[in-house]
Amino acid sequence: MAHRRHDLWLLIRLAAQNVGRRRLRAVFLSAAVMLGVGIAFASFVAGWALRDGMATSFSRMGADLVVVPRATLVNITSSLLTVQPTDETLPADLAQRIAAIPGVGQVAPQRIVPALVQGNAANLIAFDPARDLSVLTWLVERQPGPVEGLIAGGGLAARLGESVSVCGMPMRIYGRLGKTGVGPFDDSYFLSFGALADMVSFCRTSEARGAPRPAAKPQDEPPVAGMSHAEANVCSPDLALDRVSAFLLQLSPGAKADEVKFALARIPDVKIVEGNTVITSSRQALSTLLIGIAAFTAFQLIALLILVSLLFSAIVQERYREVGLLRAMGAKPNQVMTIILTEAAIITGLGGLAGLGFGAAMLLMFARSLGFYFGLLGVPFSWPPLAVLQISAVLAISFSAILGLVGAFLPAWRARRMTPYALIQAEGR
Repeated sequence: MAHRRHDLWLLIRLAAQNVGRRRLRAVFLSAAVMLGVGIAFASFVAGWALRDGMATSFSRMGADLVVVPRATLVNITSSLLTVQPTDETLPADLAQRIAAIPGVGQVAPQRIVPALVQGNAANLIAFDPARDLSVLTWLVERQPGPVEGLIAGGGLAARLGESVSVCGMPMRIYGRLGKTGVGPFDDSYFLSFGALADMVSFCRTSEARGAPRPAAKPQDEPPVAGMSHAEANVCSPDLALDRVSAFLLQLSPGAKADEVKFALARIPDVKIVEGNTVITSSRQALSTLLIGIAAFTAFQLIALLILVSLLFSAIVQERYREVGLLRAMGAKPNQVMTIILTEAAIITGLGGLAGLGFGAAMLLMFARSLGFYFGLLGVPFSWPPLAVLQISAVLAISFSAILGLVGAFLPAWRARRMTPYALIQAEGR
């Protein structure tokens, strides 16, 4: 075993000496690998960061389509599609029928309920955190853990972590949203459907015990625009929990909005409102764009592999005489292959290590230039998690070494199959 290790170490030393014999050529080959691996590494990390940033930016645009009762008003802006406060509702189980329509990727129900928060009239918007499209993406402050309590809109002065009274029930502010510029969205409180059910149960239990209900504001100060004082209370005995105010829809990639709208039109007593079509098409094209970048990077690496293979084919051919002499002195064919492949792995591995530094420098310049510009446009540039960066760095170096092994394998295999006499004579031809 020790003898085999000594032989392997000797073959690695011979391969390292061969690298130093033609330093300029080795430097140029390493530089080619450095450029290829560095650009591929930088493209992956920048693509990851921009994908997350663009996905977050697009997800803040709300829904592609909104299904509401026929009499409901919908607020359409250039950045967000939201539902105006309304008394009209739809059955909650309609979500299953909508989700079964081809082209519908996600369905997010919402329920708007007027209530008294700290004695002031406000809208509560209940949503499902697991299926949300337009609330959690606007979170700028939040407490750790799952969604619990209230989320304050960007136009409210609520502080994170403070306790507020909602129709007599204390609830903690879990998070705050950024300002969207849409009044009904910025001036509302958000909570999960489960929290809304708990609140309704609390109110009805308090009424059963004879506890006084929170007093509404005087008649000359309507609590919420378009709402009566009797309705401005989440404790209303007529409040049904199996009803929703709207279904927010996001189309699946490649789906056509007109076809989905046509299918939704078969549902009675509903109105379908479409958002910004440019934003919808841009979001659907995002995955195609990223696939195109990945395909371009793959073609670049294939071209680099062909280049490495051609260079090592020439390197092995010019050393046929040397390889033949080694074979004549007793070197085994596998040992000759080991020397050639190790030389290739050393050159391309060093190139990959340099490429890692080159790619990191490109990313830093990108973050300070185009990344800053994207941030001004509302597309945040956030670095991938540390574990992803570490894995991608190790893969980049490993791939560069494997690139040399694959590129030099065919020339080494061809030299392995030739006889020592043919190798010595081939150099003179």
